[in-house]
Amino acid sequence: NGNPKNTRMTSALWINEASTSLLLTGSSDGTVRIFDGLFEPNDEISREKPSLISSFVAAPDIVTDKRYSSGLVLEFQQCGGQLIAGGNAKVIRCWDVATEKCRNTFESKSDASLTALTTAWDYDHNDGYSGLGPDIIVAGYGNGSLRIFDSRSSNKGNPVLYINEGIGRHGLSSRRRKYSEFDEHTSWIVDVSFTTYGGRHEIVSGCVSGSIKFWDLRYSSSVRTIDHKMQMTALAAHSNVPMFATGSPAQFIKIMSHDGMTQQVIRYHEKISGQRIGPVSCLCFHSHMPFLAAGFADDIVSLYAPREAVI
Repeated sequence: NGNPKNTRMTSALWINEASTSLLLTGSSDGTVRIFDGLFEPNDEISREKPSLISSFVAAPDIVTDKRYSSGLVLEFQQCGGQLIAGGNAKVIRCWDVATEKCRNTFESKSDASLTALTTAWDYDHNDGYSGLGPDIIVAGYGNGSLRIFDSRSSNKGNPVLYINEGIGRHGLSSRRRKYSEFDEHTSWIVDVSFTTYGGRHEIVSGCVSGSIKFWDLRYSSSVRTIDHKMQMTALAAHSNVPMFATGSPAQFIKIMSHDGMTQQVIRYHEKISGQRIGPVSCLCFHSHMPFLAAGFADDIVSLYAPREAVI
């Protein structure tokens, strides 16, 4: 990735997934890099070295000497090519990736580090884009708080009061009040995700202490809570399938449904006989398929799929 000495890569995202896929990375010094050439025209992995096609400082005020550091946290919204950047900084920035220009900034209004970001807008092959809007940003912090921002706003982070909900029965745009701050979690936010399953348009959040909460932004409190029952270091929620996965430092992955039922617990590597998985450091679902990728503290990366599926 070309990081300077004593820095680390803290974010990695695929962008332009539907056309020419590019790899976007973020480092703890606030730098974003975009790489091309990872795939051949036939979608096979290229044997050539990827080329760096863009690089810029997305968070110039990021603090690198904190003991507990989230580094640079990124979220890319394909609709409009917007990159949201935050982390150990007082400001959240919205960037136009194509022009490398900052569109807007928001004061984080928290002394805690920003640890997770998501936008309330997803793409489905069948239904197209859906959600609350590509400009609605949900941020999670190290103190357990969640805050909502609207990238169209020029008020430097004042509460978001209204969000369009689409066209109502009489052809008029429906608008309802949304709340902008939530403080039910008590520890470091591991992940925030947006899910559109069943037309619910919910935010899923989880913290290190093990609580997983589902939020409808029209209400001032979470609509339901699931207890992971152990410390949690990773969380991923599928955007179109009613399931999520949690990862634990106790070396297991738990796959659960939205009603809290445990579907599967993974403790061992299937392809390495008898070897226990390491402490889980990150999880990510495929955007559309029920495939899960997991990274572990022992440098192993695993891919999981339903048994009848072919990867």
